[in-house]
Amino acid sequence: MYKNALGVVPLVFSAIIFNACGDDDSFAPISKDRGYEYSIKSKSDFADIPCNERREGREAVVGRDKDSYVCKFDYRDSAYIWIGDTDTLTAEGRDFKRAESSSSSDDEDASSSSQSSSSRSSSSYSSSSSSSSSSSYSSSSSLSSSSIISYGTMKDSRDGKTYKTVVVDGVTWMAENLNYADHEIGESSCYSNSDSNCELYGRLYSRDAAMNSASCEYQKNCDLGEGPIQGVCPSGWHIPTKTEVQSLLDYISSPSALRSAGSSWNYPGTDDYGLSFLGAGNGSDSYFEDLHKYEVMWIYIPSSLQYFLLISGSSDNAEIWDHSSNKYYSTVRCIKGDGVVPASSSSLSSSSYSSSSYSSSSYSSSSLRSSSSRKKQDVEPFLEEAGTQFNPSIEYGTLTDTRDGKTYKTVEVEGATWMAENLNYAGNEIGESFCFNDEDRYCELYGRLYSRDAAMNDSKCDKTSCDLGDAPIQGICPSGWHIPSESEMLNLLSLAGNKALPLISAESWKSSIASGSNNLGLSLIGAGDYDSSKHFEHLGEDAFVWVYSDGGQTYFLIRVSDNHAAVFQYTSTQMHISVRCVKD
Repeated sequence: MYKNALGVVPLVFSAIIFNACGDDDSFAPISKDRGYEYSIKSKSDFADIPCNERREGREAVVGRDKDSYVCKFDYRDSAYIWIGDTDTLTAEGRDFKRAESSSSSDDEDASSSSQSSSSRSSSSYSSSSSSSSSSSYSSSSSLSSSSIISYGTMKDSRDGKTYKTVVVDGVTWMAENLNYADHEIGESSCYSNSDSNCELYGRLYSRDAAMNSASCEYQKNCDLGEGPIQGVCPSGWHIPTKTEVQSLLDYISSPSALRSAGSSWNYPGTDDYGLSFLGAGNGSDSYFEDLHKYEVMWIYIPSSLQYFLLISGSSDNAEIWDHSSNKYYSTVRCIKGDGVVPASSSSLSSSSYSSSSYSSSSYSSSSLRSSSSRKKQDVEPFLEEAGTQFNPSIEYGTLTDTRDGKTYKTVEVEGATWMAENLNYAGNEIGESFCFNDEDRYCELYGRLYSRDAAMNDSKCDKTSCDLGDAPIQGICPSGWHIPSESEMLNLLSLAGNKALPLISAESWKSSIASGSNNLGLSLIGAGDYDSSKHFEHLGEDAFVWVYSDGGQTYFLIRVSDNHAAVFQYTSTQMHISVRCVKD
């Protein structure tokens, strides 16, 4: 159920391309009569209409004094800027500072000018593609401090579209998301079925479309050999492999270095390497979601699971992620180098997916009521005896739940008292809760799995919204205890060094998974989950704990296979996971 950990509220994106936000009616008509395309209240509003290729040459006036600016491409810094009468601003309206290396010789400037002019000939180069935000950034510590990112171009001979490219650690990547629509296998779409979003963010592809093979349909074992494979990429390019993506993650200075610095993210990055990932969102069986919040890029790994690079803005995270619970539609970036072309397969009936196709798999609460319809995971408990999960060198307290008399161990971590066991209270009147595999023995060992409305004890807390006011809230916890807040979970994560092993028990996990050190005494166990695709899953592999947030389903994830711990949000399907309470 890793799902992509994505999403708060499914977004309906309305692209505002030629009208500035915040126009002041008292002066906008005058400015428009004078021939200006944009009139805004303050320079900070340029963030809503960043200078880019689409707006090059257009003029704007700011404030009642009608300070005028024009959008221009600066060849010396390879950046789009707003040039005013008395000052120069970045594409988003901040003070423009020329990079140190820009004061190079005239010959170097001429060379830069020639390359930049060539790069800008692309018909597909969009207003969100990072020329407005990434090109002027100095490289990170992995590169020379005086380096300026140099973009190349590649032309897709199939449809004539041109894309910027960039070399990172010796590997040539597309610096924009693929926007090729004429594939014969699988499905693809523009975000919210809007063509303008394809121009801005590229297309979202199903896995079989991305890999260009019907054998890679959702839930099939997508094994096309070791790879790399060409997939939907142009000739001479291929879908990134796990090794290539992992090498990229090992090379970069921080996840934020992958994100564009422009307004395509709610949490802009620094784009140190010029890859300029845009926060293009994704599609699932039921929603388009996470525009400006996540980038999800396909990776080829022979498996029945869907694998991708997940880049998060809010949690500043980038990692290889897998997902099996629903069909996903994600972006494609290609890497230069030949890939294997799979034998041709018959195409699916449709080359695009429409919003109407989402309704068939929308969550229905009634579909979860019958235990006979829930699919069990064929597994025996990995925690053989309750109580063996604790750290014997740590002194634990106890908590008795007066509602049912059950007693739980507690542990103090940096002044906060946590339950050291998962809640096993079955008397919730709101929402649903289950024992794993619908067997009482799993509740005794692992605690119960709660829907979010059950965990928060409020019917308003469906999978997309849960505004109960400021944290903390009691939820389903005993009196005097509460559901962990996001800040409490992030603090816990920090104490663990953003790793899983200090938080988990040495018991309850698959034998192939590293044992936890349980240094903090939290004794988190691999309790798995239940999702609305009616599967119990991930016992002995993952731990999920509810977190209170007024947005989408927010939870704390422990994935021990790669020592990963993080706070995530997800909205596509309803989750049923563990509850840990914190003392008020």
